[in-house]
Amino acid sequence: MWEERWHPLREEWVIIAAHRNNRPWSVGSGAERKEAAVPAYLPDCYLCPGNSRISGAKNEKYTGVFVFDNDHPCVSFSAPTELNKPAGIYRNRAAQGIARVVCYSPHHNAALAELSRDEIQALLACWQEQYKELGERPEIEHVLIFENKGEAVGVSNPHPHCQIYATNFVFKSIETEARVSREHRKETGRVLFSGYSRSGETGWPPHYL
Repeated sequence: MWEERWHPLREEWVIIAAHRNNRPWSVGSGAERKEAAVPAYLPDCYLCPGNSRISGAKNEKYTGVFVFDNDHPCVSFSAPTELNKPAGIYRNRAAQGIARVVCYSPHHNAALAELSRDEIQALLACWQEQYKELGERPEIEHVLIFENKGEAVGVSNPHPHCQIYATNFVFKSIETEARVSREHRKETGRVLFSGYSRSGETGWPPHYL
């Protein structure tokens, strides 16, 4: 099953991508990772430079940031378009969009917090470039760049990387944040997120600003 479904109670689209359960998992238990030092390169890692991925595509022998289209995307313009029409109040449509993977570093044992300033700047430049490129496409309504951390939330490979979802709709949580930010700016004349940096001045924690 691969489609977008309308949630009538929450009034938002939800992506159903059951085929992603078939993506390869390259993680061991937390105990195993703590006991053994993680090398900078693993020959069986699908994200390490020069290695082949599950799709058969081969990674470049990259030395910095590396971007590629996800082999098991949650959205794609090749997603099925002939879908069974649901009954009653339910709606569905093709899960169209673009899903990409961004590897932060060629080193398997690196982490975002451990990158150098130059590496961070290169990553930020990559995010900006991807956001602009994908966001300019007329069929794309929103570009989400995010990183999940840890096997418990579904990370299938510990190599330092993030995901990009360029979708044909805006996630409800993002719509809410944008609306609240506009209202805050109109009421106070200030940018809402600037309050996070000033939370120490007020004594209030960020989530109360």
